[in-house]
Amino acid sequence: MKVYLKRRLRPEELLERIGELEAGGQREEALRLAAAYMAYEEEGESPVLVEEGVPLEVARKLLSKRILELISCIKRSGGKSISELARELGRSPSNVHADVAFLSRYNVIYLERQGKRVIPHLLAEELRVEL
Repeated sequence: MKVYLKRRLRPEELLERIGELEAGGQREEALRLAAAYMAYEEEGESPVLVEEGVPLEVARKLLSKRILELISCIKRSGGKSISELARELGRSPSNVHADVAFLSRYNVIYLERQGKRVIPHLLAEELRVEL
């Protein structure tokens, strides 16, 4: 059994990949990603999706009730901080922070710092299980 996560690339990842492609002589692909980065700069959305394998133990945790509730809350929250998400979910901020760190580590979300506030944003588009 294999599990795959389809997600948007963060802007930093786009820039990194553009550099790698240019260094490797893949100018056409680098130009395509550069255009995607410019679209991100203008519209605020990364149009480049990647699909990555996810270890089964990580997939199990991603599919747990509390993680799915957190992902759903992040998706509809529109820029709430970890403390605000914890309040909305009726959970302790430290437990929500631990789950947010897990989601960030596996690129399901990315974290935006706004002063003292940390705002999680969803990167994941799809989690697919192959039997």
